[in-house]
Amino acid sequence: MKQAFAAAGAAAFGTMVAVSRAGASTDVSSAASTATPSATASGVPWGAPSGGPGGAGGGMGVKDEFLGVTTDGTVIEDLYSIHRTGVSTGQSVAAAKAWLASLTAAQREAVNFPVQVSDYTQDQWRLWTNVDGDRDAGLNLQDMTKGQRVKALSILKAGMSARGLENADKVRHLNLYGGQLVDLTDQFNDELYWLTIMGTPSATEPWGWQFEGHHLVINYFVLGDQVVMTPTFMGTEPRVADYGIDSEYEGTKSFEDELAAGYALLRSLSADQRSVAVTTSATSDRDLTAGAYSDNAVMAYEGIAASELNSAQLAKLWKIVELFVGNVDEGHAKVKMAEIKKHKDDTHFSWHGATTDDTPMYYRIHSPVVLIELDSQDLGPIGKAAGWDAGMTQRHIHAIIRTPNGNDYGKDLLALHLALDH
Repeated sequence: MKQAFAAAGAAAFGTMVAVSRAGASTDVSSAASTATPSATASGVPWGAPSGGPGGAGGGMGVKDEFLGVTTDGTVIEDLYSIHRTGVSTGQSVAAAKAWLASLTAAQREAVNFPVQVSDYTQDQWRLWTNVDGDRDAGLNLQDMTKGQRVKALSILKAGMSARGLENADKVRHLNLYGGQLVDLTDQFNDELYWLTIMGTPSATEPWGWQFEGHHLVINYFVLGDQVVMTPTFMGTEPRVADYGIDSEYEGTKSFEDELAAGYALLRSLSADQRSVAVTTSATSDRDLTAGAYSDNAVMAYEGIAASELNSAQLAKLWKIVELFVGNVDEGHAKVKMAEIKKHKDDTHFSWHGATTDDTPMYYRIHSPVVLIELDSQDLGPIGKAAGWDAGMTQRHIHAIIRTPNGNDYGKDLLALHLALDH
């Protein structure tokens, strides 16, 4: 299904999903941002907000060879290098090997893909989507035995921080909660998440894993003791489980810290600084530009430069970055934060929309080596099924972190490795 999406574009995929589900709603937050709202063959409406395939800054699918997110279509060279970090990846290697060993031969064939392919349109790394629905690759938690499921989640635990794992769990739990809220748990639950392995888990050779499902996509590349955990996409609908239903996840909250940190920085700015940082008072749920199928998004810097912030404001900026970078294990998060801080003068913060609490908004942090976006969304399938009033709201949030200039999925490191190896 995903490869058909890549080839035909988001509009065709919207129709395909609607027909295949015989009336089940698609995620309006996951269609191409360049499309206009319409109706599918089944009569199910679908829209074109951000976070989905073909975001505003990129092409649909993987019809274009990978370049990476840039500001002007030109990659900045020599940003990344192969080096020792001193942070072990041994637990990740062991966890991946243990999971693979627990699978049948047929399952292993379904979950194992090359770390690099000659035909980039078949690159499993790039074929991710946050849309709810079936996948044509990998093995989902629901179809695993209990033992296999434990081992699969151990891969996430080995590669992520405790907080990062908690954030990922919240996405899955709120997806189930949303399904319980609208009585669609067969479509929205905490087990329809697919795991694939790229390459062969190794202490020296490149490999990685991808964990993918509705509102949660983690791409994790490993080369020796270096790790790149981008693109990582997280979202929730609802953001807060406060609808008073009989669910073990009632009371679960997501993106509390990320929203609070964004407002803290915004409100620390002077009037003059805010006039630069707030680039538009309007907002759209298509503001998130570098979602799925937008690996080559072209995004000029906008907003206020970090060099224009005082020390207290700069600390608030780094707090936001740490919240997103800190989803990876603590050792590699420190390595990444050090890399990001070297580019302070080229780091920018921007805000779209209102500046009052609980109103639609978007923020972005962007530098040569990191891109973070958080965006309020319009109704998704859960909000529609629940009958919420249409319009953007913080009840539905999308967020992504990427490594610009060619190192998403660790592709720059992989190219360097292959060049050195030959």
